Amino acid sequence: SSGINAEYGGVFPEGFHKSLRGLLTKLAVELLPHWRVKAAEQRVSPPRLSSFSWSVAAPQKGGEPVCFLNLNIKEREGRVQSVNSHLSQEALSSLIDSLKQVKGQITTMTS
Repeated sequence: SSGINAEYGGVFPEGFHKSLRGLLTKLAVELLPHWRVKAAEQRVSPPRLSSFSWSVAAPQKGGEPVCFLNLNIKEREGRVQSVNSHLSQEALSSLIDSLKQVKGQITTMTS
């Protein structure tokens, strides 16, 4: 018990009631593993890209080529959602330009 108080008791202000400090410290140490699990379960996190695939379809008579994009998004619950889209050459160029800007900003932030 004295080792616990020495390690965690420093979070209390000077002059804090000694018995109450010991009781609160003991309680916190006992419940900390449970609180960590609960906090991890309730953590809000954005969906994550788990995989993607793409293909290009040849143009039909007089049409332009189209890029088909499939994104597999892993949600917080572990469920994977598939998002399908098709992009014209102009939309694909715009997306690539935007991604280059994002890359530049990240590079600037990490340098």
